[in-house]
Amino acid sequence: MAESSEKANSSLFKWLDEVWHNILLQPDDKLAVSSFESYIAKDVRVKINHDFITREAFFGYVTSTRASHTLTQLSKKEIKVWEAPGGGGCVVDEAVVVFKNKETGESYTGTVVMVSDVRVGEDGKMTIVETTEVVTRTS
Repeated sequence: MAESSEKANSSLFKWLDEVWHNILLQPDDKLAVSSFESYIAKDVRVKINHDFITREAFFGYVTSTRASHTLTQLSKKEIKVWEAPGGGGCVVDEAVVVFKNKETGESYTGTVVMVSDVRVGEDGKMTIVETTEVVTRTS
């Protein structure tokens, strides 16, 4: 039996954390786009709160947020993980992020609990095939 991931973060959580860091948090827009294209499945299912959105709309949300805000992650924790026998699996995590408007300097804090389904494709590469995000915002 695998060691409990509640004691230490799983390798799947660490992979997912790096993917989201590259898409949202680091400053290089080219790396963000490349990471999105590489790790978000072409047929991904995305749900934010009660809204299903297309991959194209999700990409637009990511790029517009990056263009208008600087994001700083305050915390990220693994809540639960299931690692699939052949790789990939499902991760539930929670992140707290500060969004600072690049023009006004105003900021707010967002908290997201995310359930991510990660699969290994025929090419052996892991991609996010489904994500459900519960997002709240405070001043």
